[in-house]
Amino acid sequence: MSLRLRLTFAATLLLALISLLGVFLVHSVGSSELQQVDQQLKNALPVAQTIGAPAPLPFHPVGSSQQTFNTSRISAYYIATITYGQRNVISTPLDTGRAAPQIPHVASTSLRDIKIFSVGSTANSLRWRAVLFALPHSHTDMLVAVSLAQIDATMSFFRLAFLLAGLVVLAVVAATGFWIARLGLRPIAEVTEVADAITAGDRTRRVTMVRRKTEAGKLALAFNMMLDEQLSLEVQLRQFVADASHELRTPVSVILGITELWRQGELRNGEERDEAIHRIGVSGNQMGKLVEELLLLARLDEGRLMDRVRVDLARLIQEVVADASTTDPHRIIAVKAPGSVIVQGDPSGLRRVVANLVNNALRYTPHDAAVEVRLSVNGDTVMLEVEDSGPGMTHEEASHAFDRFWRADVSRSRSGTGLGLPIVRSIVVAHGGDVTLQSDSVAGTRVMVTLPCGQTVSSEPNVVAVRLID
Repeated sequence: MSLRLRLTFAATLLLALISLLGVFLVHSVGSSELQQVDQQLKNALPVAQTIGAPAPLPFHPVGSSQQTFNTSRISAYYIATITYGQRNVISTPLDTGRAAPQIPHVASTSLRDIKIFSVGSTANSLRWRAVLFALPHSHTDMLVAVSLAQIDATMSFFRLAFLLAGLVVLAVVAATGFWIARLGLRPIAEVTEVADAITAGDRTRRVTMVRRKTEAGKLALAFNMMLDEQLSLEVQLRQFVADASHELRTPVSVILGITELWRQGELRNGEERDEAIHRIGVSGNQMGKLVEELLLLARLDEGRLMDRVRVDLARLIQEVVADASTTDPHRIIAVKAPGSVIVQGDPSGLRRVVANLVNNALRYTPHDAAVEVRLSVNGDTVMLEVEDSGPGMTHEEASHAFDRFWRADVSRSRSGTGLGLPIVRSIVVAHGGDVTLQSDSVAGTRVMVTLPCGQTVSSEPNVVAVRLID
């Protein structure tokens, strides 16, 4: 059963219950009014009997001595005697005109067993509450009746008021149902339509009727956010494949070109063959490095846990800086770190983090720019900072620094695959840390890595090591 059908059923049931309640109230009020009229008839019957009897009769009011009747109000009753079918009217209410009640078909013979009936009029539609009482020791019956005009008017007004109230309730329920269907269920239906459209291939469809304050609106908003995220992931995946293909195209083209030259017999002397083999080796190494980095990112994206052992991060930094100084002996790299900082992590992954940050600082800054590596401990957090004094990046470039295959040099003439910082971020996140980048086109670039600290042992606080090899 659909939600719309269930809401319709609930609204119908509610209206049915309200209708039953209204009928019960009308019936209860009518019964209460009739009981009051019947009690008035019972109280007036002895007086009417005294007035209409051919001979004086003892007066015995029904009930206790406290039940009295005001004889001055006897004019509000229709009183008549009936002898052999002939009606002799004694009293007629002024507000009934010429109307007279019909004669009940059963006569009461005792004041203790009075039978009261609702009868119509002989001349119009006026209703009466009447009692036909047989006078003792005579052939005469007495008819006492009370007009129900006031009660009928009251009940008609009550029924009309209830009908109007019912129409108001019906209008409110209909408006509420329309509001729920339009504001509540319409977004859900639109979510279904959008899902069908996306399944059919339209990836740009979104839910337009979004009201943030309703549950259905929040569902539609979450659905739109999910679709946007999915589309963004697809765009990133296509861009990732395009960038990977671009990076692999150059070394593959070199290898295929050299192979074609070899097949045509162009590489005949030893120097040409050696140069060709060297270029094939360089291209192969470039392809192998790119594939290795892609596999590492794939494993990190899958959430595969890295090895967790005790790693001395201060010593690891010293080793990475020593290796960097060996490959680039003309650069100045300053290290400020405690003697020993122990963290739980993967040694090769943390080494790659430090190496990528240091190599980026050396690769993308002038030879006279200083590079500084700082390591500090603040409570249960380790802070690794790599800062250079070379020309940094603009704000727009810095916002894309951790995007895969992105490089500020759009011509891609500079070496590198554009995966260094993305790998750094993936490894740091896998260790439960965070990495941020601050860059200025004049002041330089600073990358800050925070990692949870396992245990810190500092033999020489604030050790400063400066590597300068010339």
